[in-house]
Amino acid sequence: MTLDEVRARMKAAGIEIAENRLEMVRRLLTDALAPVHAFDSRGARALEPAVTFDAIQGAEPPRGDDDE
Repeated sequence: MTLDEVRARMKAAGIEIAENRLEMVRRLLTDALAPVHAFDSRGARALEPAVTFDAIQGAEPPRGDDDE
């Protein structure tokens, strides 16, 4: 990761980091992201998308259980 990439990430995140700490942040990010960059996602099993539902649209009307 370059210092320009660190600056771009800072801008995207809307944060400021002192210029004298950028090299330390660059090293930390490089080390932290190394396992992610090394991971070959082609070997990972594809998963189906998570099931979603609309609780409002699928809601049933209240049942009158105490009427029985």
